[in-house]
Amino acid sequence: MNRRMLVIIGAIAVVFVIGVVGASTINIAGSDNAPGEGKTVANCVTDLTIKTPVDTSVHDANQIKVMNISGALAPCVGETLRAEVDLENGSHVWAIFKITTAMTTLSLNFNATTGDFYDTKPTVTNGDLVVAGSRVAPVLVKDFGMTTITIAKTWQ
Repeated sequence: MNRRMLVIIGAIAVVFVIGVVGASTINIAGSDNAPGEGKTVANCVTDLTIKTPVDTSVHDANQIKVMNISGALAPCVGETLRAEVDLENGSHVWAIFKITTAMTTLSLNFNATTGDFYDTKPTVTNGDLVVAGSRVAPVLVKDFGMTTITIAKTWQ
C-alpha cells in the first residue's frame, strides 16, 4: 500500500511540475542578441506574431529599429492597436496604430525623427488614443524588455 501511495504521489508531482512549466511565460528581453519573436491569440486577430529583428550594423551596439506585427488583422478594422515596450531602466515606450483596412502585416519603427514609438503614454481624447511625448530612437537590445500589444475599439 505504501508503494502504491508513493507512485501516486510521484505521478501527481510530475503532473504538477509539467503544469507549472507549461504555464510559464517568456519575456523576450534584451539578454539575447537573436531576434525576439512572440506569438499569441488575441480577441480580434488570430496568430498574432511580433518580431523585433536585431540590427547589428553598429559594432557593440545591437539595436531594435522595427517591430513587425503580423496576423489576420481584418476583424480588427476600426480598432486601435497600442504597443508598449518595457525598457530595462523601468521606463516604457508606446506606439499606436489605427487599423483602417484589412491587413496581415504592420511595421512600427523606432526612429527619433519619423518613428512610431514615443516616450510618453498616449492620451485619450473622445475614446481614441493620441500620441504624446517625443519620438524614440532605436533601442539597444540590452535595454529592450517585454512587449504588450492591446487592440481595442475605444479607450478611456
